[in-house]
Amino acid sequence: MDSKFFDSLYEGDSPNGVKLGMGLTGGEFWARPAGCQNLYRGISMEAVDFNDLIAVAGLAETQVACPAWLEHLPSTTYFYLVRRANGCGQEEHTLGAAEKVVIDSYGNLAEPKCNSVFSVRARQIDANKVELVWFYQPIEQKAAPSCFRIYSDNGSGQIDYENPVAQIGYVGRMFYTWRSEILSANRYLFCIKAITATGVDGGFPGQIKIHLEIIKPGAIEILETETV
Repeated sequence: MDSKFFDSLYEGDSPNGVKLGMGLTGGEFWARPAGCQNLYRGISMEAVDFNDLIAVAGLAETQVACPAWLEHLPSTTYFYLVRRANGCGQEEHTLGAAEKVVIDSYGNLAEPKCNSVFSVRARQIDANKVELVWFYQPIEQKAAPSCFRIYSDNGSGQIDYENPVAQIGYVGRMFYTWRSEILSANRYLFCIKAITATGVDGGFPGQIKIHLEIIKPGAIEILETETV
């Protein structure tokens, strides 16, 4: 039996013993002969406290309910993880049954987001135009994107997130490309965000910076040609 489940010292009345029902047995033996599922929580996967049981459910149950007293702070992310234990009090050590819960600034569950874009590249093409190339990976996404929105600073140094300069439809896991119109300033900032059908973005915070070589070298003046 795992030591955190062995509550005979407290006659089963320790916090873990109460949740496991060991108070009925005086804490002398495992009170769930069929085994159970144990719920844990942390603010990150590395910070999950596996010595503190949040809730317990039967092995055959398909859900584990959080107790009503459990606090969820606004603008906070929590990681919940379930581990099964057998009738001898031996618990598995898997990290596979985990769920990320994001609480918004109002204290409510945040809407599901799509994944962020990554592998973004930018280059100057056709004299004074910019080409952006990025990749989208849909694996383990909470919501599928409906499109990508491209934002720019229009050369001002401050990106305008209210008015996208372009919108590209999402068609699956692949590389996407966008080309700008002719640009006149020397430096530009861009940001690409994946957007769900309800308007929630994937939260990509990065900016793509590009410096345009606007000044072209002067034409070479040929004064004389001679055949050799």
